[in-house]
Amino acid sequence: MQTDPTLSPDLVGKVLLKLGLTDRPSLDLAGLNALYAAYCGSVPGDNIQKRIWFAGDQTSSLPGGEPSEFFGNWLAHGTGGTCFPINGGMCALAQSLGFDSHRIAGSMLVEGFTHSDNHGSVLITLDGVDYLVDAQIAAFKVLPLMAGTPTSTGEDLHDISAVPIGGGGFEVLWYSGVNREEPKTFRTRREYDPVDHTFFLEAYERTKSKGRDLFNYALYICRRFPDSIVTLGRKNKMTVGPDNSITKMELTDAERKRVLVEEFGLSEEIVEALPPDVPGEVALL
Repeated sequence: MQTDPTLSPDLVGKVLLKLGLTDRPSLDLAGLNALYAAYCGSVPGDNIQKRIWFAGDQTSSLPGGEPSEFFGNWLAHGTGGTCFPINGGMCALAQSLGFDSHRIAGSMLVEGFTHSDNHGSVLITLDGVDYLVDAQIAAFKVLPLMAGTPTSTGEDLHDISAVPIGGGGFEVLWYSGVNREEPKTFRTRREYDPVDHTFFLEAYERTKSKGRDLFNYALYICRRFPDSIVTLGRKNKMTVGPDNSITKMELTDAERKRVLVEEFGLSEEIVEALPPDVPGEVALL
């Protein structure tokens, strides 16, 4: 298996500072939860850099696949990424801090997009227990995955749970920022545990193809806060409150730009670089 990319001490320091972590997290469950919660609340799940790439000449690799580039974009512009870059960054950061972290892949069960390797995630092992540390699901608390035992992170706004399935895998149930009635399902697969950095890069590159991804044609960004979830797709803004109620608002172009800067924390430069959404193509909102 390929050696994972490393982050320079200077970059790690800058990332921790922007995450609001003045001290390096302790290498225990409390430290891991502190790191994960800070990441979930600070790094959005979005396709900003990807949409800009599609508007260009498309000759380079997709942006953010390399963790150092991913964090450079986040530090400069506030952008996150889709599952492979955002979780690749999570894995690299955790490894740089001394956690026993590795990448996994599996299936996010979405109709028409149920490829067996369509979602990349992260496991971190502490005291012999594997914890799911998924930055796109962004649960704020890590989820223990224990053979034969259903588990849950709790009962708050960001709660997720895991149900063991045949073959040693799990189905992870979680709720998006646009549907609080029906959970989404991430099915882990033993044949993709572990996978390496190259696997993430190649899987990410495959999402350029039509029919392989939901994030290629229209803006999507989700930012999770301790007591709310804010999602923006095309020109619809969805806000989930602490009681799981959803408020929907349609935005003008000017309002969308303002919300992206003021509420999502993106740079004005990156917002101006966003291309128009592609009418009629598949999108999450």
